[in-house]
Amino acid sequence: MSKPQSPARPRTHAEINEYRRRAFVEGALRSLAERGVSGTTVTTICKAAGSSRGLLGHYFANKDDVMVAALQHLFGRISVSIKEALNKCDGSAIEKLLAMPAALFSAPVFTDLNRTAFLALWHETRFNDKVRAANRQLYNDYVLRTERMVADAANDIGADIDTRNVALGFIALSDGLWLGLSIHDNVITGEQAIGLCQDYFKRELGLS
Repeated sequence: MSKPQSPARPRTHAEINEYRRRAFVEGALRSLAERGVSGTTVTTICKAAGSSRGLLGHYFANKDDVMVAALQHLFGRISVSIKEALNKCDGSAIEKLLAMPAALFSAPVFTDLNRTAFLALWHETRFNDKVRAANRQLYNDYVLRTERMVADAANDIGADIDTRNVALGFIALSDGLWLGLSIHDNVITGEQAIGLCQDYFKRELGLS
């Protein structure tokens, strides 16, 4: 059996820049997950990235800019994983909507690193204007994507519902469950979280 091919090493200037920038962002996420925002410094980010403070300055003006990039990267990575999972669902719009909670709490998405880094960054939104602004944009985009999925499901069965409120309710519920599972994993399981979210959609769509 042939060995799996290793990822191609960056060769062009643009590829090298992207590789180094991503290393700093992922280093920041690891530092956030291990140390929280207060314990994360330029030094800890560089150490986690395996690079130098001087090189970081070529890509980011300061720690705040790294925090923003880390939030955007984390949110984007999770969004891609969920999209890939939903693309594998060949069912109706309702089935895709009900598959969303399972994707959100799946092993590839609900990792220790993802949830602890998110907790740190959510807390940072209270104090950091740049992170708060980035989070607001990401959140608004998430609401719009979820609302479109709810609208498609409602159209399939002719349900007359407030798709905006249903989307907001789901996000509030799932965010709360993410938080609860991250802090009190002895109280609720991932399977229960998925079931609660699916039951919410079913009730709002009049399916239960």
